[in-house]
This record gives sequence, structure tokens and C-alpha cells, in this order.
Amino acid sequence: MPGKKPTKKDLEDFERQLRMMLGVVTGDIGKLEVEALGNGRDHQGDEGEGYFQEFSLELLQRDESTLQEILDALDRIRTGEFGRCEGCEVWIRKDRLRAVPHARNCIDCQRAAESL
Repeated sequence: MPGKKPTKKDLEDFERQLRMMLGVVTGDIGKLEVEALGNGRDHQGDEGEGYFQEFSLELLQRDESTLQEILDALDRIRTGEFGRCEGCEVWIRKDRLRAVPHARNCIDCQRAAESL
């Protein structure tokens, strides 16, 4: 079931939420970069540290991807395309956007994309 075009108030709320997420993600990226690089410490041969560093690098990659999704969503707000599914072009339901404000697709198109 398609949603409705977001109102001006909706867009303001989503932009505020995206900007809050942006602050969290950019803070996490800075912290993860320090942790992944070992903060200048030499821990060669320490298996636990190696695992932690690899884990931090994986989180960093995920956060960088999320950061780009958030920036893209903010750009879609500016261009008037925010909330429109990139797959089928219907308006994404507001409950989905509240849960994932940087969503590019309606739930049906997202499920289809993930099943490939």
C-alpha cells in the first residue's frame, strides 16, 4: 500500500532526524578510525587486538555507507524527491521513513532488491 507525499512539516521532521543521525554517524566514524588504526599503539601479534581492529574496520565501512545514505537522503529533501521509491516511484509510507529515514525504496522494492 503506497504512502502519501510528505508534507512540509514531515520533511522538516525527517531532516531534523537525518541531521541527528548524521551527527551520531560522523562521531562514530571518527572514533572507529582511531580504534581501527590502534590509536598509534603497536599490538602486532595480539590476536584479540587484530580481531578488534578488523571488527572496527568493518563497522567503519558500514558507517561510511550509512553516512552516504544519510547525505543522499538530505539531498533528496532539497530536490523534492525525498520519500519517493526509487524502484516503483510510489510514495514510501511514513512509518517506514520514520524507522529508516534514509530509505530509498518502499518495503516491497527493498525486499525484492535484498532477495537478489
